[in-house]
Amino acid sequence: MALIGLVALSGCALLTGETLEFSAGPATVTEDAQSAAQYDLVGVDTQSINRTVSVAGQERTVEATNHIATYERDLVVTTSEATGTVVVVSTPQMAVVDRPLNPVGSMSPRQLLEAVATNRADLSDVTVRDNRTATILGENATVTAFDATTEFGGQSVDVTVHLVRVAHDGDFVIGVAVHPSVMTAEQAGVDQMFEGIEHTGT
Repeated sequence: MALIGLVALSGCALLTGETLEFSAGPATVTEDAQSAAQYDLVGVDTQSINRTVSVAGQERTVEATNHIATYERDLVVTTSEATGTVVVVSTPQMAVVDRPLNPVGSMSPRQLLEAVATNRADLSDVTVRDNRTATILGENATVTAFDATTEFGGQSVDVTVHLVRVAHDGDFVIGVAVHPSVMTAEQAGVDQMFEGIEHTGT
């Protein structure tokens, strides 16, 4: 999985020169939602990113820890097998002197999709299809659907990609789902998975 170098900062370490360390709380999908949507947990990983940033004329080292949960479901499309994938990412949203510095909060859906890729083959020919609303972590959230292509089994496959982002308890929580475009989001259980996201804040 490719993730952008997400920057997260808060104030006091700017004065001491110490490394700024921030960790998101884990975000996963409830077992009930997994069962209803017929997805299995593939793995839960952490990713630590180190960056040197300039804030208020001073350079500081930032270490941000993100959490990544990946789920998959075997799908049958006509006579071929395929896989549906849902990835849930949590990353800390922080600021210094009330200035938000994690870029996730200000990215457009297209920019965010380019920054957060699934653990499958790279997506190409990505275009926005439409937007809809789902209830994520108790909030109404916009889910953006994209048309794209990817490689599966050595062949080019048309897929639909769904992206949602919410701010919750000090973190950004991002959901990405990919499935063959001959299926609907409902058939692939996308919103069941998204609406089953749970998150323990920092």
